[in-house]
Amino acid sequence: MAVGVVPLNDPALAMIELDFALEAGMEAIWVPHQATSGRSPGHVDLYPFWDRLAQSETPFVLHIGGAPLQLDEAWTNTGRPPARDWMGGGENVRSKDMAVTHQGPETFLSVMLMDGIFEKFPKLRGASVELGAGWVPSMLERLDWVVRGWSKVDQYLAELKRTPSETLREQMAFTPFVFEDVGKLIDASSDDLYLFSSDYPHVEGGSDPIGRFEKCLAGRASPARNNFYAENFLRIFPGSRVH
Repeated sequence: MAVGVVPLNDPALAMIELDFALEAGMEAIWVPHQATSGRSPGHVDLYPFWDRLAQSETPFVLHIGGAPLQLDEAWTNTGRPPARDWMGGGENVRSKDMAVTHQGPETFLSVMLMDGIFEKFPKLRGASVELGAGWVPSMLERLDWVVRGWSKVDQYLAELKRTPSETLREQMAFTPFVFEDVGKLIDASSDDLYLFSSDYPHVEGGSDPIGRFEKCLAGRASPARNNFYAENFLRIFPGSRVH
């Protein structure tokens, strides 16, 4: 399945590129998870973009690299020589980068939800890929209480008809890293939220991803396992049913 890349810096140009990508047969669109050109992803100028994706049943995806991979140098300045990464240098995803890599996508999706994009375009679907999923249960819990509390003073939050956790269960999915316990993530949230992935041959993909995920899913009923390995993907990527 081909995936197109469409930056959101210029909404008009994003629409032109999106139409080109869809006409070329792209079955998902990767968007950078950052506030581009001073705009929230929920800016009214981007409504046509999200609507086009929703009406065409084309999911958007967030992916590692959709925002700067590395922390600002100040956070790694300890006065000691830099630590080597797994490839022997210091230019790739390092330990401190990995510890906070979820902050970008979490911010993007939180703002997108609170701006009402998922509410306005209920057919919109998306997936967060190769960004881990250990942060998802806490994000859902946090968004639920933020919206519940701040909807009393924020007129836009008051317009939301579903709780954030309900909305994201219906319209998003997330790929855990192989070293994350997907069983615990399901227990803390829902089995509707997670997708199998391996990222082989990268080190975080593991040498036996199915075996490791199976160990975490041991004892769980077949529906939860089927959702993880297939059904959630088919729900987010309906075009995959024709392959």
